[in-house]
Amino acid sequence: MKSIKTRLVFRVLSILFILFIVTQILEYTTFRVININNAESQSRVIAQLIQNTLTMLMEFGKINERHIFLENIQSRNGNIKEIRVIRGENVIKQYGPGFEDEKPKTPEERKVLETGIPYTRLDETFEKVEYVYIQPYRAIPIGKIDCLKCHDVKAGDILGAVYIRTDLTTTRNLAFSNLIQITFISLLTFIFTGFIIYRFFKPYTEFFSKLKTGLLQAREGNFSSSVEINTEDEAQELASVYNETMKNLSRTLNDIEEKASFLISGNLKKTGNILNDTTEIIENLVDIYRFKRIVEKDSSKEDIYTRLRELMRKMEITKYSIYEVDYKNNRLIDIDESAKWCKDPVFNDSDECRVKRTGSEVISEDFSCLCPNFIECNDEGGKTEHYYICIPIYVAGKVGIILQLVYTEEEKEKIKAKLPYIESYIKEVAPVLEAKTFMERLKEQSYIDQLTGLYNRRFLEEILPKLTKQVLRRNSTLGILMIDIDNFKQINDSYGHDAGDEVLSRIGELLKRSVRESDYVVRYGGEEFMVILVDIQKNTSRDVAEKIRKIIENTYITAGGQEITPTVSIGTAEFPEDSEDIYQVIKFADIALYRAKKDGKNRVVRFRKELLKNGD
Repeated sequence: MKSIKTRLVFRVLSILFILFIVTQILEYTTFRVININNAESQSRVIAQLIQNTLTMLMEFGKINERHIFLENIQSRNGNIKEIRVIRGENVIKQYGPGFEDEKPKTPEERKVLETGIPYTRLDETFEKVEYVYIQPYRAIPIGKIDCLKCHDVKAGDILGAVYIRTDLTTTRNLAFSNLIQITFISLLTFIFTGFIIYRFFKPYTEFFSKLKTGLLQAREGNFSSSVEINTEDEAQELASVYNETMKNLSRTLNDIEEKASFLISGNLKKTGNILNDTTEIIENLVDIYRFKRIVEKDSSKEDIYTRLRELMRKMEITKYSIYEVDYKNNRLIDIDESAKWCKDPVFNDSDECRVKRTGSEVISEDFSCLCPNFIECNDEGGKTEHYYICIPIYVAGKVGIILQLVYTEEEKEKIKAKLPYIESYIKEVAPVLEAKTFMERLKEQSYIDQLTGLYNRRFLEEILPKLTKQVLRRNSTLGILMIDIDNFKQINDSYGHDAGDEVLSRIGELLKRSVRESDYVVRYGGEEFMVILVDIQKNTSRDVAEKIRKIIENTYITAGGQEITPTVSIGTAEFPEDSEDIYQVIKFADIALYRAKKDGKNRVVRFRKELLKNGD
């Protein structure tokens, strides 16, 4: 793209040059036309003078002196090279052919004698310029001068013609000389005018060039350029406004970037384009705010984990894991088990996790096996294929969640650029996770029986609908055990209620140890317990119940200073084997328990339909 300076100067000089050429052409053409017209006018006057004089000489009988008269006219007009009087046919018939030079010599002369129409011709070569004028001589009486007195012709007949040849070479040379002088002066004027225009527009074109450079830099986020021009006009005012605007923009954007960066965790990678950097920070802050608003409305931690997964997809991070610290069992729980990036020890003992143990972020770029439990680390150490960053999320003042990012050497710069934003997202998520954790703990506490530490009956209302759907979907079986302590009233009466509470607590512990971790033990009410066996084989609930009965039967419990050997009666039923209504299955197990009590206690009864037929 050409600069405005080049285009402006080129256009102005082009216009001046065209004007110069047109002026010179017009000047030359005008000068030429004027000289030709002057030559024609001079020739016409001389021809008329000759015609009148010859008539007078004819009338006075002095016609023989006509050569003297013609020579006199030619000598007085130095530019006239030849004057001849040509006789026409009528004169030749009456007076003879006359002198040799009075005879027509050229076709043009004969044509003028025939037609009576004047003839002009310009003979122009490089060496000379001549103008030829031939005017017919008619027999026309003029005042007292009457041609008809001497010539035997009619009025208007052609008597002859006057031939005049004028040399215009000197005039042309003079015109060219003047034209060259004028051209030279015009050329100097043209150059001087162009220089003045160039000098006048130079500050403005330089100003526009600097303005363009400054705006291009501003488009790239650089507002440091300034524009100076000392023209004391609107351009200088514009430069002042531009400089002030750039300073204000730079100051404002730097201030915004500084304050916005304060809200982002970590050190942001800057590109040098303050406009793009600020825009990116603001856009991410808005996204973080929206993310927080969404997370705050989530109902559970699992929903928040889903948001974190969505965040990873948005950040184009494909390799990551989310771990939850289970302080109760001192282990890590892998929320996303599809891709494990840590070894088993951390899932059995959370103190094996460096992040949980130190409470600080772990980055492996300098030391590949900084955490020896990373999946790619071995006893020999060495460089791993992947790097990892483990970020702690604090819940109630302790590391509660760990986000692990895994990446290759090629992905390192991308991850490091996104890390401050990820940490800011986590910073906003942490309070919400903490609140959800507290809510879950409070909710869990509301499901726990304070004496035994087992789930209470309220917990059943929460868990049974979910369990039954899962069992039906997996085409599996739930075992329901209804357990009642035999002769519990006698224990309270004999040893006191504290002893009874101790028996309840110890039997609760025995029940929990006797079943799997995936099973549920519930204090159903008073001395009655319920055990929910998840995903068992059909008709195996009785075997588990019998195992429990034997364990309790062989256990001595010290209470009130006495050793007590309690026994239990157990009724079992299975879902959906016995019914597809879980509450009916519980009722069936209760019926089986009643039969066990009725049949002598300390026994297990599996529900069967016959129990209903017998009136139970």
